[in-house]
Amino acid sequence: MRNVQLPSSPGSYVLMLRLVQERKLQIGKLGLFDFPAGIYVYCGSALGSGGLRGRLGHYLKDQSPVKWHVDYLHSYSELLEVIYLPTDERLECRWSQFFLIQPAAFVAAQRFGASDCKNGCLAHLIGFPEDKFSEILRKFTLAWNCQRLPMQ
Repeated sequence: MRNVQLPSSPGSYVLMLRLVQERKLQIGKLGLFDFPAGIYVYCGSALGSGGLRGRLGHYLKDQSPVKWHVDYLHSYSELLEVIYLPTDERLECRWSQFFLIQPAAFVAAQRFGASDCKNGCLAHLIGFPEDKFSEILRKFTLAWNCQRLPMQ
């Protein structure tokens, strides 16, 4: 695990993952899906015990058990960056909607990370062709004033 100081406070986060080549993946009970190569953003919240440190620490480990939908994709992709905002507010739905309306956005697996979403989100994982993503990320981080933790 990277040696980083993450807050133990609650918050919302985005995992930015790169899938180098197209893959067909079984996502738990959700089903089998084709994931095109590209950049994926997974929007989540860490409002329980352990807060952001506990949840993001799970993703920063070299080997972590599969607990959530994103763990299946994380096993085959490169974690490029973690973006987070300490808050008591559950923001993953608003953030997913932000990403979903951006040019070139796609959903590879409906209900991914959103199987229990009460707001009816299509998914909390949104994909982009790699060459289309840098401006979208810039707009997002400016709009939300999030903390960024690049992995490289």
